[in-house]
Amino acid sequence: MRKQAKAILGYSPTEKPCLLCQTPDENISKKDATHWHARFRKGCQVRNCVMSMEIKNCAYCSRFPCDFEKAHGGSWTRETYEKMHGRPMTEEEYEKFIEPFEAVNRLERIRAELSSDEIVEASTVPPLKAKIVEFPDSLSGPQVASFKQVHSILTKLKESTLTGVDADLVIQQQRLKNRVKHLFRFLWIFATHGKLKEGNGQTLVVDPGTYKTHRGSETRLMVLSTLEDVIFHNLAKVGVEARIVELSKNWKVPSGYLRTSGWEMRLAFTKESGGVASLKALQAYGKALEEKYGKRAVRHFSDIDMTVLLEN
Repeated sequence: MRKQAKAILGYSPTEKPCLLCQTPDENISKKDATHWHARFRKGCQVRNCVMSMEIKNCAYCSRFPCDFEKAHGGSWTRETYEKMHGRPMTEEEYEKFIEPFEAVNRLERIRAELSSDEIVEASTVPPLKAKIVEFPDSLSGPQVASFKQVHSILTKLKESTLTGVDADLVIQQQRLKNRVKHLFRFLWIFATHGKLKEGNGQTLVVDPGTYKTHRGSETRLMVLSTLEDVIFHNLAKVGVEARIVELSKNWKVPSGYLRTSGWEMRLAFTKESGGVASLKALQAYGKALEEKYGKRAVRHFSDIDMTVLLEN
């Protein structure tokens, strides 16, 4: 079963059974609580949103399907996997590996059977307040204009909804927090480990080993859809060009994950965003943070705290 799943989905399901999202916390034993499924379930964005509204599932929400549900619940389809493999799926493959997880289709069938008084008004929350340290006006020196440019770019990114809609929903705010973490970790890798490459425009380059080692717990940074839809797309909006350069044919797996070799990641600032001067400022800022704060440096980077530059 697991070998078949690997061939179809691109990964093998866990050998241990899932504890299921609907399992109440009080029904989870101390032994089960150490299971990765239990930890994942407690942080599940869909579960937290549904629980905050005290409804059975997303079909009962007035905003169904929200942007999150359309993106995630609608991605597991026969068409998706047929496109991935370049061939039609057999009925056995579909019924075993796809049909049980076609979330949006199942929820739409539930929704069609609900009466209007069973649908609950979505819980909304105020906009997230981004933590951003103001640029130190007393900073001086030859790079001050470039540091200010980098600060402005990072601020725009952190204040953005990062292409998300329904930003007033609980689930989207959790999604936005995660996207901010992904984005700033991605930039942090270049700020601290990018190698300046000269030539047709100057770029920072990171090899696969360095990239994977320093992505921390951000496993989504190895997923092409996250890189293209969240990272590259939003950086382009503020004048930062990021892309993957393919160095071999086997640079990714069919399910959309980066392999550990066969590619490199590149980052460049457009002329309007400061070009190579901004790249050098980004790295000088990253180096200053790392020297002062060590492992805690990435948190100060996420807060866009440039007061550390006053000490240099």
